[in-house]
Amino acid sequence: MVAAGCRSDGRVLRDAKPDQTQSISTTAASTLPVVVEPGDSTGASASSSPASTTPTSSPSSTLAVTAPWADNDIIDPRYTCDGLNVAPALSWSPAPAGTVEIAVTLVDNDAPDFVHWMMSGIDPTTVSLAEATVPLGAYQAMNGAGQIGYFGPCAPAGSLHHYVVTVHYLGAALALADGDPGIDMYNSILSTEIASADVTGEFSRT
Repeated sequence: MVAAGCRSDGRVLRDAKPDQTQSISTTAASTLPVVVEPGDSTGASASSSPASTTPTSSPSSTLAVTAPWADNDIIDPRYTCDGLNVAPALSWSPAPAGTVEIAVTLVDNDAPDFVHWMMSGIDPTTVSLAEATVPLGAYQAMNGAGQIGYFGPCAPAGSLHHYVVTVHYLGAALALADGDPGIDMYNSILSTEIASADVTGEFSRT
């Protein structure tokens, strides 16, 4: 069954602020419905260059995130609705002073009201996340496909979308739980973050 993409309840994600390890693997990836995000149909196509792994600096040059692709490079289909649709392995800079917990988000800049991934409650001493892993004590919001956890890039056919993975360093713990609305979790993350670092990737579907 193909689920409808990006149901809206009238709320819109706020723009991110400018200043913005052990893990326990919980599940292997399961088959998810293809939920196409809203977007344009400009016909722009993705580059065929291979994905690589390099650190990417945030606006604060002392913080960085490493993903399975270089900044602004093509996202491997493995992490999208055209592949296994599993959350990528990530690593990031140690948390700055004052960090109480860490959150990780995936946002589509071209369809920001579709929730892809909101995870918080990560221990502030954590500096990496294994593929398809939820750390002990962490929790995830409901995504745009109506499921708890990660839903990867799934741009409309013929369009190129830009996705941002952000590590948020939070100055306060969030009083949230698994399955809370993604927009609510995202707004709480932005309101409590003291620093952040991100990496951008591109994905298009034929």
